[in-house]
Amino acid sequence: RGIRIEGLKKRYGEGDTAVDALKHVDMTVAPGEVVGLIGPSGSGKSTLLKCLGAIIEPTAGRMTLGEDVIYDDGWKIPDLRALRRDRIGFVFQAFHLLPHLTVAQNVAFPLRMAGKSDHEVRAKVRETIAQVKLDKLEQRFPHELSGGMRKRVSLAQTLILDPKLLLMDEPFSALDVQTRSLMENE
Repeated sequence: RGIRIEGLKKRYGEGDTAVDALKHVDMTVAPGEVVGLIGPSGSGKSTLLKCLGAIIEPTAGRMTLGEDVIYDDGWKIPDLRALRRDRIGFVFQAFHLLPHLTVAQNVAFPLRMAGKSDHEVRAKVRETIAQVKLDKLEQRFPHELSGGMRKRVSLAQTLILDPKLLLMDEPFSALDVQTRSLMENE
């Protein structure tokens, strides 16, 4: 069933200084469908993604993921952390990599946190790193990589958990033209 959003609102602040970042958003996304949000800075794109990703709480509305009601004027899922870990992948604008870990260790981190075996982790890390075209850089540290390469490590960290829903906030912003084209067509 995909995603369904009905009447979603997000207000920051109160009174005269309140800002409505989202006003009555309605949207349906079918399973397998790819949707891009386009709009000027400050139009609510990142806010919408963070609401969908259960990172910030909307002010009002309803969101469903598959058959599950996630939000209906309040969170309906008791463990939002498990929801994000098990079903929703989020690639942020910022990289959020651990500087003291190698590329392979950063990519493996979500699986290690989920309690996966060493054998499972090694195989999945190799596969995912190859998927984002970083297979020769596994032992490098984040500070040794370009912005585009760090963005691909962040993407690999998300893809390694096989999320049902993948949310990406400006996923190609740090990539060069050739890599952007390659990643968009993967």
